[in-house]
Amino acid sequence: MNSEERDGQKRWVIRDREHHQRTGCLEGETDRANQKLSEYLAARYVPDTSKSRPAEVLIADVLAIYADERVMQTARPKETLQAIGRLNDFWGDRTVSEVRGNTCRSFAVRRKTDSGARRDLEIMRAAIGHYKKEYGLDSQPSFTLPPKSVPRQRYMTRQEVAALLRACRSNPKWRHLVRLILIGVYTGTRSGAILDLQWMPNTAGGWVDLERGVIYRRGEGERVAHNKRRTPVKMSPRLIVHMRHWKEADQGLRYVVHYHGKPCAKISKAWRNARSEAGLGKDIVPHVLRHTRATWMAHAGVPARQAAASLGLTEEEYERTYLHQNPEFQSEAAEAY
Repeated sequence: MNSEERDGQKRWVIRDREHHQRTGCLEGETDRANQKLSEYLAARYVPDTSKSRPAEVLIADVLAIYADERVMQTARPKETLQAIGRLNDFWGDRTVSEVRGNTCRSFAVRRKTDSGARRDLEIMRAAIGHYKKEYGLDSQPSFTLPPKSVPRQRYMTRQEVAALLRACRSNPKWRHLVRLILIGVYTGTRSGAILDLQWMPNTAGGWVDLERGVIYRRGEGERVAHNKRRTPVKMSPRLIVHMRHWKEADQGLRYVVHYHGKPCAKISKAWRNARSEAGLGKDIVPHVLRHTRATWMAHAGVPARQAAASLGLTEEEYERTYLHQNPEFQSEAAEAY
């Protein structure tokens, strides 16, 4: 699915080989456009599930079946549907047997980013696996995935965090970011999960329990990606003070981080402007808040088990990613001779 400009406005268009179908959805109406794509796939294709030879099974059929049978059970159905649209645009008229190193690399070039291509190809691999399990496939292709991105190294100093907070407080259009920043650096919660936080238990996102001093980072029954665990996190006394003040000021509003009472769907523009005002570089993105929290804990010598639990990581993941920030953990090795 791509966007095209008409009458000065960008609108979503479904591209299917040589056929283009307008959705009537503006660029910002991604939820409605995704629904249109799902409906199109369901109506356009009647997959032939009788074939099991990779050279006979169209990837368009595989993707259509996955969209119909599995997408809503995934952790992020909206993003998965968008990926299916991109995959269908490139792979739809190919067969499973055409999944080879050169075609995977061609897709990565077209996708323009290695990380995006890797995510999309992993979805296609899951779709082919689902087809094999449900309808039979003589063999599964071997995928050539772009390399994983290098873990983010940038973190913020306390002076940089203070500068960013001052910038956000200086402009009414950026003040909602103050809550995002403080929750991020005090708990290491991902920015998306912070924006989903509500004051009461719910099924759409996490919630804040001020009585126990705990943030539950996932909704009741909410599915999340296996590599983005949303475990509960204990709040510090300082953050609890902020939280109580915010809740009292909100007068019954639902979302912890909001813009004039409404949930924040996008913060990118406000973030860029506040970052510029604070004199910080483009490498300061919202996810740096999580990396900052983890790095500060490594510097402070917080036991790896506790630090990992607070971030929703395994101890091995935490040690591999963050303990290099604190050379003190090598002290026994340095003394050995």
